Parts: sequence; structure tokens; C-alpha cells
Amino acid sequence: MSAEVETVADKQATAGALLRVSSQKISRLMDLVGELSLSVTETVNSPDLDHTGDRTQFEAAAHRLNMIVREVQDAATELRLVPVDEVFKRLKRMIREMERQTGKRISLEVIGADTAIDKMVADRLYDPLLHVLRNSADHGLEQTDERIAAGKPEKGVITLSAAQVGSEVQIVVGDDGRGLNRDKILNIARKRGLYGPDEEPENSKLWKVIFEPGFSTAEKVSNLSGRGVGMDVLNTTMRDLRGRIAVDSTEGVGTQVSLHIPVSLAFLDCILLRQGTHLFAVPVEDIFEIVKPGPESCMSISAGSRAEMLRLRESHVPVCRLETFYGDSLPDLVPLSDTVVIVLKAGSRLIAVPVDEVLDRQQVVMKPLSGVLAQVRASWGCALLGTGEVALVLDAERLAAGEN
Repeated sequence: MSAEVETVADKQATAGALLRVSSQKISRLMDLVGELSLSVTETVNSPDLDHTGDRTQFEAAAHRLNMIVREVQDAATELRLVPVDEVFKRLKRMIREMERQTGKRISLEVIGADTAIDKMVADRLYDPLLHVLRNSADHGLEQTDERIAAGKPEKGVITLSAAQVGSEVQIVVGDDGRGLNRDKILNIARKRGLYGPDEEPENSKLWKVIFEPGFSTAEKVSNLSGRGVGMDVLNTTMRDLRGRIAVDSTEGVGTQVSLHIPVSLAFLDCILLRQGTHLFAVPVEDIFEIVKPGPESCMSISAGSRAEMLRLRESHVPVCRLETFYGDSLPDLVPLSDTVVIVLKAGSRLIAVPVDEVLDRQQVVMKPLSGVLAQVRASWGCALLGTGEVALVLDAERLAAGEN
């Protein structure tokens, strides 16, 4: 009898443990935890402590304090995480409306709905994902007679999946429809001047043009698509969320649009770098390798050219000099063999970034760039350091593409 009473009491205690807290209060807590982290780092690294005697006990205490602050940061981050199912449930309801408007039979399969994501991200994901679903329903899936003729089931399938991969959440919208029409997309891209008449871009590059403002392959505008604004909205939102997009399509088989979004927007695990007098930060998950190249690994593409390549085992990686990229007027560049090279993952390719020094690995407080600074090229924002300095957080993909 007593065991049964304890079980009921445990259930009541568990049910009463849930609290409803406003997102503004959680955001305020996140800001305070960020300030606490900066204050602790500033105190521990204060120059006034350089003249003390035995620092052994102090360093041990400082290490314990840093570990506690790190745990507080992680706990505060978890408070703002919600299941992505909150977004998926709203999208499920729209499928019936899409069936009615397109006259197609559509089945929505949801995978990984319990995956946790930042509440601020979840609040902004619905509209972009809705545009992708509409494109899949209107452009991707064929009419019933077309599907039967192609040997496919009558009912088209759209898959909506989510999974945490490292420090990112990967959301994939896929369909088993007709796939993207390469020739049609390339012709429209050429008419708009995005590619020359003789250029034959790789598929991975060509698919990116569908995110250009006003780009559409629809022959007529419908309630679902054709205005050329949906994928542009998705692209803009993903940049704001420090995310990236990948598109994979096979004609006659289907299309997959993958969204890669950081789990948390408040804190970022980074490697700090110094190039000249400037500080940079690179997210740890973007780093493929850090190397100290020898003279035999460094090559110029042509005589008199500043374009360089790094030989990395069996492959050649293009080099991006930060001082050149950001327009510093330097008459002579330091030889590549005299630098430390950070090899970054930029989507499906690599890029080598030479720096003077690798400083440290830190979990930094991220702040977006605003005003005039919002125009700084290839940056997610800035990282506030405990020393009072500010480091620019690099976006590897835009750095590799030479984009703003």
C-alpha cells in the first residue's frame, strides 16, 4: 500500500514540476548569463593579478569557476529549447489545404518531431518551411495520372524530418516528385544574367539560383507559388539564424531541401584567431583541420598572381587571405609557409585561411552586427571577449564564395 502511495505522490510531484515562463524572462536570463561569463573571464584575466605570488590555488579556483559558468550557460540554453513539433503540427494542418488547392493526393511523413530547437528559431521557422512545403506540393509532386504513368504510387509523399547533428539541428523537407528541371532553371538564370550563355555550372551551384529574389519557374501564379518570393524569404531567414541551406535533386526521383541551424543562438563554441591586429572567431564545427604548411605545400596558381592553393595530402584547397578579402592595403603578403592555416568546411568544399596565430578555444557570447556594421562581409556577427575585445565571427560559406 505504501509503495502505491509513493508512486502516486511521485506522479503528482512530476506533474507539478512544470512551470510556464515567458520567453522574455528566459531571454533576460540568457543575457545575464552572457554578462556573467564575460565578467568572470575579465576578472580571471585581470592584469592586477600578475604580481601575486603563488597562483596555483587561484588558478584552480578560477578553473572551477569557469566550469560552473559553462554549466550555467548550458542550463540556461536548455531552458529556451522547445520540441520542433510545435512548428511541425502547424504545418501538418496546411497539407489538407494544399491537397484541396492542387487537386493532388499528398501524404506528410514526420520524423524526429521531438528534436529540441531554440524557441527564437522555432518562432521564425514556420513561414520559411511553409514556403518549401508549398513548392513541394505545387512544383515537386506530379498529378495523379503523371505519377501512375511514371510507376509511382498515386499519393505523393512529402517528408518533414528533424535531427540534431553535433551543435546543429538539421531539418529536411523532401518529396518523391519530378525533381528540379535543370534546363528550365539554367535558361531562366541565363536570361537574368546569373550565368553566361556557355556556362555549365555544377548542380550544387545552379540550385542556389532558386533563392534569388523574384526567381520562379512557374508559368502562372497560384495561391501556393509562382511569385518568386518564398525561397528568397527562406534564404534571408536562414542567414539571420546563422543557418545554411543545401538542395539536392534528381530528376524524376524528387528533391530535398536541408536546413542546418545552430541549436542555440546565444553562445557559440569558437576557435579565436589573430591576423595582424584583427581578431576573428570561427565556429568549431566549421573547422576541418589546422595545419602548419611547409614550402612544398604552397602553390601559386599562375606567375605574378596572388591566387594561391594549399596542397593537403591528395587534394588542393583554394586559399583565402583575410587581409585581402577585407581590403587591407598590404604591399606584400606573408609567405603561406610562415602562417598557420585554418582549413574550413564551406558546404561541400574546403577553403584554407592563413592566420598569424591561433589563440584559444572559447564559448563566446554572440551579438549580431547592426547599423553600418551589418554590411561587414562574410560574418555571422561579433563575439564579445572577456578582455573587452571584439572578434568577428566568420561565415565559411560566404567567405569561400566571396559574398557579402
